[in-house]
Amino acid sequence: MECAGQKISSAMTRETLLNEYTTGERDFHERRFDGLDLSDMELSQCDFSGSSFIGANCSCCQFKNSNLTKTDFTRANLSRASLPGCDLSWSKLSGSDLVGADMHKVTARAANFSNALMIRTKLNDADCLGAIMTGINATAAQMESVNLECANFTGSVLMNANLTGANCSWTNLSDTRLNWAIMTWCQLEAADLENANMTGVNLQAANLSFANLDNTTLTGADLFLANLSGTLLPRDVLPTARLSSSRLTSQTYTRSRWSRELLRDWQRKGAIILDFEALPRDVQTFIREGDCNLRVYFTFPIDHVERTAIEILMAHATQPNNALRILSIANERSDRCQIAFYSSDIAEIEKFVSILRKKSWQSDPKAILDVYDDFKARAHFEDFDILKTLDELAAHIYHIQALIPVSSDDRTTQLQTRLEPGDAKVNNKTQISWSSVSLPRIQR
Repeated sequence: MECAGQKISSAMTRETLLNEYTTGERDFHERRFDGLDLSDMELSQCDFSGSSFIGANCSCCQFKNSNLTKTDFTRANLSRASLPGCDLSWSKLSGSDLVGADMHKVTARAANFSNALMIRTKLNDADCLGAIMTGINATAAQMESVNLECANFTGSVLMNANLTGANCSWTNLSDTRLNWAIMTWCQLEAADLENANMTGVNLQAANLSFANLDNTTLTGADLFLANLSGTLLPRDVLPTARLSSSRLTSQTYTRSRWSRELLRDWQRKGAIILDFEALPRDVQTFIREGDCNLRVYFTFPIDHVERTAIEILMAHATQPNNALRILSIANERSDRCQIAFYSSDIAEIEKFVSILRKKSWQSDPKAILDVYDDFKARAHFEDFDILKTLDELAAHIYHIQALIPVSSDDRTTQLQTRLEPGDAKVNNKTQISWSSVSLPRIQR
């Protein structure tokens, strides 16, 4: 039998291996351990290079600082095994069970992990340059500061994984599920993220310059201070839903060296600019131009639960076209918050404000609960009482204001005639305060 092009000597039994290890033998290279039960064995600082462990049970084994280069662990059970400091370069681990294995600081260059089960595996500070990780399940894996440059993760699951500070430059992450992963300070230069699901991913300060984001889902992603310069993002392909509730900041805009047109494209596709007022004045004016802008002021800060409730209410109020979007959320201080919305349709502004002020969810709770269930099926958040949360939001509103483009159409004219002396025109828009304007009841 051959492994990695080398000839392997005759097979060993568990007893033989244990006896030789106990007497001080550490050279076991090019040996065969296929199918053996080696669970719970202490095998640290050994040379197993070129050996074969196909189908072996190595669960809870101690392989610390061992040489495992060109070793064949195909379909082996390495769950909860301890491998820190091991050299696994060019090894085969396809189909292996690595659940809960400790592999921090391993060297696994060009190793083959395809279809391996790596749930909660620890790979912190590991060097996996060029590793093959296609089809793996690495849910909740710990991969802080790991080197994954040029690795291939096509079709893999990395949900809730921690890749803080990881080097994923030139990495193939196409068709991966990265939902709710932590990727702060992650290097993703020129990474291929085509068709990847990055819902809720924390990408704070990540470098995605020249990454391929074709059909990437970034719903709810945190892009604070992220570098998105040169990313491949076809404007005519990306559906609005793929950027819904993703969060940008003025630092994202500056670091990515975006044009104001590109920032507006992201914003109109659903991205929220958290510190909109911190953008240059000309950029603010450009983004707001031509749309109806709505601002709702609250007497308490808005967190992710309230934000989700508002998005559910928006979807309920503007079905089926969902033409109302969040522009920015600004928690100005501990007892104040301002949420800015925008829409190209005045009617959408009116419908949303009417439902918000009249608390229509109280008279028709089923309608809002149906939208809540739909959101729950598509997004990831803890269950909460949507009706109670909306009641609290409505109770804390102290001002509602809108900027409507000046127009001669009947609806805008009707709104303008209701203005009080305190309302005014701002540039080419009419400012309307709903604290003084009574909107007609919306018939649904």
